[in-house]
This record gives sequence, structure tokens and C-alpha cells, in this order.
Amino acid sequence: MYDTITAISSGNVNQAISIIRVSGPEAFEIVSKIFTGKVGKDKTLTFGKIMDQKEVVDEVLVAWFKGPNTFVGEDTVEINAHGGVVNTNKILGLILANGARIAENGEFSRRSFMNGKMDLVKAEAINDLIHAKSEAQTKLSVKKFDGRTSKLIEGLKKKMLNIIATCEVNIDYPEYDDVEQLTTENLLPALKEIEKEITNVVNVSNSSRAIYEGVSVAIVGKPNAGKSSLLNALLQEEKAIVTDIPGTTRDIVEGTLQIGQVLLKLKDTAGIHNTEDKVEKMGIEKSITEISNADLVIHLIDSKIGETKDDEEIEAASKGRPYLKVWNKNDLAKREGISISAKENKVTELFNAIEDKFKDIDLNDERIVYNTRQLSLIKAALISIQDAINGLEMQLGPDTVIIDIQKAWDDLANILGKADQEDLLDSMFKNFCLGK
Repeated sequence: MYDTITAISSGNVNQAISIIRVSGPEAFEIVSKIFTGKVGKDKTLTFGKIMDQKEVVDEVLVAWFKGPNTFVGEDTVEINAHGGVVNTNKILGLILANGARIAENGEFSRRSFMNGKMDLVKAEAINDLIHAKSEAQTKLSVKKFDGRTSKLIEGLKKKMLNIIATCEVNIDYPEYDDVEQLTTENLLPALKEIEKEITNVVNVSNSSRAIYEGVSVAIVGKPNAGKSSLLNALLQEEKAIVTDIPGTTRDIVEGTLQIGQVLLKLKDTAGIHNTEDKVEKMGIEKSITEISNADLVIHLIDSKIGETKDDEEIEAASKGRPYLKVWNKNDLAKREGISISAKENKVTELFNAIEDKFKDIDLNDERIVYNTRQLSLIKAALISIQDAINGLEMQLGPDTVIIDIQKAWDDLANILGKADQEDLLDSMFKNFCLGK
């Protein structure tokens, strides 16, 4: 049995309306001690005053939710007060004085999970939504609320579970002729189908992670190509110092920008060229590193000068990375390809090219798993399934590779926070007539 907890759910700042949440077995009783209005029925609002003995603290609306049919899974009360910091904290203090304790970070959601109201995927989605920094992040987080990732994982778990249960029955109850015999010939195709499904999930998720986490963009080029001017033009602010002196930028200058559904993490790098300056060389080494780590490389070339040997080396260093060659200062000379004038803030053509680079990523694809913890467990499950396949192909029997399949199942179960043997036992005893 949990105790009763409370917290200011709306944030401890001045606002129009503040919300103080109380949850636990004594939630109704504690609030009724300081509230003059009626204790409402489930899912009702009642009006009244919060009292500190005979002193009125505030006039409030109180929402009453009877467990277990609540977000937390227990009795919950939400006090809607006028949003002053002083009166809100006064109400919180009265609730604490009457038997509740202050909730720890995430404790309401933790109780919801422990009470079976949501799995870990949804719990993480709530946190992701709160911290979303782009429309794409918001959209993906909300889509997790409907359980699409959970359904995907449950489907894969079920297929593995049938294999595990059949194998366990073959081993423990070999005398039952009505149970399907698991052999390499019928197990191998089933595992390869599971491997294909998980591989597709990993591939789709990897390609979409840049959209969710933000696309790391390295703006590279020779000194004085206009990289800092481009960063400022994209961000519409003076983020980087712009001068006519080559080599002004010696360290990475960063900024973020959203174009369509894409969140760009822009990095203005030091100009790349041959130099004897030790400090400048260090900046150039950082620039090369940024190229190798970037989700997108924007190679800026001065249209007036044209391509040089340094530019050829930059393009070679960018091989294997998504790459855009951009001609700057097109007010001076027009070139084929993407042309801009960073100095004049004429960058629409580049905006369109960036958006086009990521247009094929479908955020509605139900196979997308963007959460790092979840995706790492899926990848671990894939490795275990591949180990099982390799074992069968090396003439190991199903009774040996079942260990790898069980590990894969455990990894998927951990995504949902349900790594126990109950599902396996249920499957064994419900699907097979072991009581004959």
C-alpha cells in the first residue's frame, strides 16, 4: 500500500491557474480537511474555499478521481487554484501538514506504471513529449501514447514465446505426441522471419533518429567562404563573428533551427586549408571531425574564387556523408547547383534542398523506435536471434539455441518493463494440453 503524495503539477511560477495534485489512499480525506466544498463523486468538479483554520487561503475548483480508474491507478484529487506562487505553496503546505508527503520527481508516473496503468514505453513517451524541441519530436512522442511501439514489441514477443513454449514442452514433456516437434527445419525459417522484422525496425529507426534527435549539420569550407555569414543568415541572428580576415573562426560555433519537420543543429566550423598556425590547425582538426560525425555536410564554396584543391579535399573527406555543395556569393557569379548569398540573407534555395534531403522519412511508420534505451534493447534482441540462427546453421539443436531466443525475448520484455516468466508459463499451460 502506497502512502499519499502531493506536488504542484503546473510548475511553481506565477500563472493564471495552478494545479496541486494529491494521490494515494488518503487523498480524499486530506483534501476534505482543508476544503469547504463537497467531496465530489468520481470525475466531478466542486467549488469551495481552501481554509487554514478560519482563514481563507483561496477559492478553488477541486477535481475528484476515484481509483483505480485514474492516471495513477489510485484515488487522486487535483486542486485548481489561482496561480500565485505564495497561495499555491500555502495550499501545498496545508496538504503536507495534514498527512501527505511531497512527491519525488516522476513519482506519479512511476506509480502509474507500477499499478499497471501504462508500460515503460508510454511512461518514456510522456517524458519525451515534455522535453520535445520540435514538431517532429512532439508528433512521435504523442504517437507512442496509442501503444504502437508496445503493440510492435508484443507482436515480436508473442512469436518468440510460441517458439520458446514449444521447445520447452518438447524438452520437458517428450511423451506428448500431440505437441508439435521443434526441429531445425521448422525453427530456422521462423527465426529468419523474426530476424527480418527486427532488422526492418532497426533500419527504419536508425534513418529517422536524425529527425527526432535533430540533424547535426556541419557547415564547412575554406576560410572566408562565408560560413559564419551563412550560420547567421540561417539563424537570423549574429551568432558568429563575421570579418574579411580569413581564419576568424577557430572553434565550433553552434545554433539550432527548424526547417519543416527537421530540427537542425548547425555547426560553423573553422576554415579548412593548409596552414602553419598551430591554433588554426587545431580548429581544422575539429572541422574534419565534425564532417565525419555530421548527419549532413554543407560545403560552402566562394563563387568568385571557384573550387580549389582545398575544396576537393573537403569533398573527399565528406564521402559517405549526406552532402550538399553550395555556391556562396551568387550575387557575384552564378553557378550550377545550390546558389545562395549568405551576406544578403538569400538562402531559400538551401532551405529547400535541406528539406528535400529528409522528405522521404515517414514519421507515421509504426516501426519507428526513437528512444535510445528501447532501440538498444531491440538491437540486443536482434543479435541474440542472429546467434540462434548461426547456432542452428552450425548443427546445434533447438534445445541449445533456445537460450539465445529466451535472451532476445527478455530484452524485448525489458522494453515494456515486463521481464518475468509469467507470460511463458501462461503460454505453456494454456496452449498445450499438459493435463491429459
